[in-house]
Amino acid sequence: MAKKNFTVEDLKRWQQRGLLSDDQLKAILAEEGLEAEPEAPEAREKKAGLNLVTVAYYFGGLLAFFSLVFFVGMNWEELTDESRLAVALLALLIIGALGVWLRFRQGYPTAGGLLLFVATAILPLFVYTVQQQLGFVFDEVAALYVILIGLAGALAALIFTRFFLISLLVAGFIHAAVLDIAFIGGLGGDWPLILTAAVCGGFILLGIALTLWGRKFYAFWFKLYGLVGLYIGFTSLFVQSEGILLGLLFLLVYLIMVGFSLRFREVIYLIFGAIGVYTYIVRLSFDTFQGTVYFPLLLGGIGISIIVLAVLYQRYGHRLFRRRS
Repeated sequence: MAKKNFTVEDLKRWQQRGLLSDDQLKAILAEEGLEAEPEAPEAREKKAGLNLVTVAYYFGGLLAFFSLVFFVGMNWEELTDESRLAVALLALLIIGALGVWLRFRQGYPTAGGLLLFVATAILPLFVYTVQQQLGFVFDEVAALYVILIGLAGALAALIFTRFFLISLLVAGFIHAAVLDIAFIGGLGGDWPLILTAAVCGGFILLGIALTLWGRKFYAFWFKLYGLVGLYIGFTSLFVQSEGILLGLLFLLVYLIMVGFSLRFREVIYLIFGAIGVYTYIVRLSFDTFQGTVYFPLLLGGIGISIIVLAVLYQRYGHRLFRRRS
């Protein structure tokens, strides 16, 4: 029997006919990350998912983003102050206007959302050029103003567009603001790594809360940023430290993460949990057996265990991570 598809309008019609209650409609929309307001005009894009169009969208959006980063890094100092302001302002207005037009007028929400993501990322650059034009000395305090304005812009864009990827910018600006406040307060040494691990751990918890609240698409980007940042910060502290307690804490955190993967049935926790556990094992192996005849054999055993775990995941993963109905 062919699988039938239905739209938000179908759900709203069923609600009006009494087939769905208000609470049921809200729960379905929240679970699928949909909006109750009808799109005008009707969306013309393919259904979201891993397809050629989506890959092209994200590749183009990220290429535009990184090309701007490359341009700023390589050529920014060669431009005059007026040219910098013009480049930042024109890029912000043109990319932002095109994004709004595609997302809200032409029915291409993903394409428009990605352009709005790029425009939001440009906002701090524009604020920085305005500061330079006004003669501000760019120090930690001025940088904090840039970051906070960028954060406000990202939050406004996220609320206005409801495009999930902008959550990544929100997380990045919050992280940068915390680090800049630490620099202003004179915290050096390992504090940036400690704060990175703490803030990113907070993003993971925020992602869990958003998932439980039914905002899983927003949650994904906060969790991804948090998991990557936590691994970078915590692993750097772990590798630099000779303390046993920090190593045990590192292992415990990533074992808990594996537990999260089973509790919430999300593979992303399993991936990072396994990476963390193997990081601990490899570090312990280096410290204990490096230079001995058994060290290559131990590394070989670790490699074999990874293969075995991959086989076990293929065999039992669909049971462990099957979504509850």
